[in-house]
Amino acid sequence: MMSEEYKKDDYSGQGPKPKKPPTIDVDIEKMKRNFKKVITAIIIPVLLIIALINSFFILENKENGVILRFGQLQSVVTKPGINFKVPFIDTVTKVDVRTIYNMEYGFRSKTKAESSSIAQYDDQEAEAKVIVDGSNNNASIALIELIIQYRIKDPVNYLYKVDDVVGTLNLALEDIVRTSLQSFTLDEAKTQKELIDESIKPRLQKKIDDYEIGIEIVLVGTQNVQFLPSVEEAYQQKENANQYKNGKKEDAEKYYNTVIPKANAEARRLIEDANAYKAEIIAEANAGVAQFNALYAQYLKNPDIVREQYYVEAMTEFLKNNQIVISSSDDDNIHKFYNFSENAAKNDVILGGGQ
Repeated sequence: MMSEEYKKDDYSGQGPKPKKPPTIDVDIEKMKRNFKKVITAIIIPVLLIIALINSFFILENKENGVILRFGQLQSVVTKPGINFKVPFIDTVTKVDVRTIYNMEYGFRSKTKAESSSIAQYDDQEAEAKVIVDGSNNNASIALIELIIQYRIKDPVNYLYKVDDVVGTLNLALEDIVRTSLQSFTLDEAKTQKELIDESIKPRLQKKIDDYEIGIEIVLVGTQNVQFLPSVEEAYQQKENANQYKNGKKEDAEKYYNTVIPKANAEARRLIEDANAYKAEIIAEANAGVAQFNALYAQYLKNPDIVREQYYVEAMTEFLKNNQIVISSSDDDNIHKFYNFSENAAKNDVILGGGQ
């Protein structure tokens, strides 16, 4: 309306030409231009701030950062602290490569042990069943419970090689446990858990390396090995028999360790006595030979003197421990010798008989 009335007005040509009044369309266009300027002035700084923030990420000491660009692996960042990436294009996945994770086999924890409570567990019997001593005809079923500890060593394989890392690890562990226990006897499975751990760990590590799931096995710890009731009873009977046998063996060893040393000592003593006696006899024989040789030399020089000396020595030896009385007969030709003992009655008989 205003526009039509304005057109009807005559213009005399004198003075400045009056301005047309603003219209609604002109005001809207102007507002749009102003709004765009305001929006641009706000959005661009905000985008710049967002881009700046998105250009950096922070890694802790225990973390690695896996960078993807348009879904393709770009790099793995291991440096802790502030690191750069291309904003809006690169995506970063942080992976903890130092934390040790636990996996339970044959049981599952229900509650964690605290100061006011005791840890509770659920047995996983189907998982825990293994065949022991499978290489012989004495194969038996046992229930094994163990814990493995692992950490992530390859973030890329851990994230992208396998969809279910934990499930794959559990399947690999189950396979290795069941194949490993078959080579163990009942006694080894029951009493030598460290041998089981040493057997499982390298085999499990090799298997998961083949799967390329980026995990390192830190520890395998067997917690418990149980037998089924029938097997347990037979095992206990065998253990009792072994204990009885070992007890008897120990008694025999104690007796052996007691008697044999004494016998050896006595044998050594007898040998030493025999050697000493031998040496004594040899020494006496040598002395006798030397004495005989000396007398023989003298005999060759003075036979009468030597014979007299031998006579005197013989009579001295004969009379040394005897009391002799020599009685002459009436004809002075026959001499009687009486050997007196310490028995007085016997001496009287001798004297009486000799008169």
